[in-house]
Amino acid sequence: MSVIYYLLISESDRRGLFKEFYSVPEFQREYVWQKSNVEKLLQDIVFELYDEEDLKEDTEYFLGSIVVFRDSDRTYQLIDGQQRLTTIYLIFCIIRDCLAEYSQPSKALESLISGVSQDLMTGDDINKYRLSLQYDSDAAALLEAIADNTVKWNERSKYASSSAEKILDAYDLIKEFVEDRYFNNPQALKQFSSGLGNKIKLIRIETPNLKNALKVFETINDRGVGLTSIDLLKNYLFISTSREKNDNSHWHKLKTKWDKLMKTLYKHKEEPLRFLRYYVMSHYDVSLQNTFPEEDIYNWFLEEGKKYGIFDNPLKFVEELIHACEHYCYFSQAKNTDSSDNQYLKNIQRLQQRYRQHFILLLAGRHLKKELFVKLCLYVENLLFFYTITRSSRRKDVNIIRTFSQWSKKLREVRTEEEFIKFIKVQFLPEFLSMRDDFELTFRDLTDAKVAKFRVRYILAKINQYIDDLVYSNSKPLDWYLNKSHHIEHILPQSSSTEIINIFDKPKDYKSYVQKLGNLTLLEKTINTSVSDKPYEQKKLGYRESQIFTTRSLVEKPNVGNNTQLNRAIQLLGIQQFEYWNSESIEKRQEILTQVAKRVWGLEVGGTQIWDSEIETDYS
Repeated sequence: MSVIYYLLISESDRRGLFKEFYSVPEFQREYVWQKSNVEKLLQDIVFELYDEEDLKEDTEYFLGSIVVFRDSDRTYQLIDGQQRLTTIYLIFCIIRDCLAEYSQPSKALESLISGVSQDLMTGDDINKYRLSLQYDSDAAALLEAIADNTVKWNERSKYASSSAEKILDAYDLIKEFVEDRYFNNPQALKQFSSGLGNKIKLIRIETPNLKNALKVFETINDRGVGLTSIDLLKNYLFISTSREKNDNSHWHKLKTKWDKLMKTLYKHKEEPLRFLRYYVMSHYDVSLQNTFPEEDIYNWFLEEGKKYGIFDNPLKFVEELIHACEHYCYFSQAKNTDSSDNQYLKNIQRLQQRYRQHFILLLAGRHLKKELFVKLCLYVENLLFFYTITRSSRRKDVNIIRTFSQWSKKLREVRTEEEFIKFIKVQFLPEFLSMRDDFELTFRDLTDAKVAKFRVRYILAKINQYIDDLVYSNSKPLDWYLNKSHHIEHILPQSSSTEIINIFDKPKDYKSYVQKLGNLTLLEKTINTSVSDKPYEQKKLGYRESQIFTTRSLVEKPNVGNNTQLNRAIQLLGIQQFEYWNSESIEKRQEILTQVAKRVWGLEVGGTQIWDSEIETDYS
């Protein structure tokens, strides 16, 4: 292990600390401070430096230490401290601009924002910013514009990265602070800037070269400063590139590709750490003893990176990450890898909202032919619904992340349709069968009090879609059934008069029957408004006008003909009309919907088109 040398800056040098030149290198973490961090810094500075409205004479504010090394042109490369120095730099820029508005420009402040150095080879003067960013082109351009006071705030959206957005948030907060505290008082503002420049103290710890950067990062992380696995991995990839290549072109290529990766994730509001975790779990063998938490990611790279050649060719690895990231973001938009819509992924979003754990399996299967990938998504949708509706995922012996990671190893090897069918039979089929009885029991006792409302809508939509397809061979997209123009109708009214409750055959159990799945149906908003809270006899007229087959068929026998598709479908599903709506009717319809649900979610052969013929043989 190499030795790290430290240089502690003397007291006299510390007074000129803000007159040095600093750069945040490519491998550093981005600007991540939230508004709360910036606000806390401002409050601490004011508390330490001020007594009421007066600047204290005999006090200092210690901001902590920074870690740096000098590069070839004598610029300090920041290893630790860029969050604080970037924020202080923003404060200086804002104070300068505010003083300029009062027609009191400050050369001292200008010298803290930019300065002149000499080219070591030619001796020519070079105008430079005191702080520059290398890790993010958008953030770098934004900080330069702020330093030049050329930011056009109506064009803020062009700075599209996460770090740029946080810099803008910090800028807005600091500007508001300065304007509120020093409104129409430029003299007090100049005193504040003087206090910042002379009374804030830092200790600068200097390392001799870049080779020590990784160790410094690891030490910082051990101190609990908050570096994430993404920060550390990025650092390690850049260090690996510097070991293997002597020219800067590889650094530039890696930086460009890394920026593309982060911008893609940021654009789609996806967490980088979660993506990285799911990518590793889907593409490599990992220990699943503790389901591979995010804090273990970096250690896995250190231990396994050489085995998989990750650090031998970091450029290739980042290219693979970008490719996977693009697919991952397609999945988040309910799309296939070719960017076409995937109805089953959209259904999962309706069912699980921001749930992402199934992306582990999707990443492992993204190489499949489109028709197989789409079918995989159908299996995943049904499996997630089984876990949700039966609450199996709450059992101690069930861990979905571990299951999907284990299956990923098998799925990565699938190439042909025959191999895919075998994969489904071995992995999915046993899970479905193990929950079949629980699924049926759950539906027989299902109420809207036991399931979130959006999941009740999902269940009714899926059942209606399946019945329409069986009856007419022309079902609509699930979104049509989920449309807000279709309400969940309680056939036995939720809000009801004493008279309606008393004519119900089990008045004491009225509330429990109202909530049963058998008492629920989809109904157009316009019709629902007119029949709301009325007894069943009066609702019949409205139901007859409904375009939703399951609702209309409650009160009107379809014109089935002889041995027609409609006739066969009605007989198969057991659909019937109800002259009266009582407890027996609700229980009967609950049983009908339960049997239909088994077909919808593939728990009966001949139901939804989930099973291939080879699978059906074993299933039966």
